[in-house]
Amino acid sequence: DGHEALAADKDLWGRPRAVLDYLMSKLNFENFISVPQADIAKALKIHQPHVSAALKILVAKGVLELGPKHGKSSSYKLNPFYGWRGSVKNLKEERKRRLTVVKND
Repeated sequence: DGHEALAADKDLWGRPRAVLDYLMSKLNFENFISVPQADIAKALKIHQPHVSAALKILVAKGVLELGPKHGKSSSYKLNPFYGWRGSVKNLKEERKRRLTVVKND
């Protein structure tokens, strides 16, 4: 379960988890998220460099993917294994797209 993995990952405790929870509250259709870092910092009452560091961790862990830029702000896409907002058909396609085939020799 994706949420169990998030809860068990100590790298995601504290600020990264707070940033993730905030972003999940702003989740748009098909898992896109576009919220300026300054807005996240203000809402969570933390400094913007801490938001930036948390986002880097979330991207490195594969929880978020970088999306297209919106002006000066980056957008993100939540990995569908951690949550989904959209049609079930599109969820299945998104998950299938992320699976890789492992060949045994």
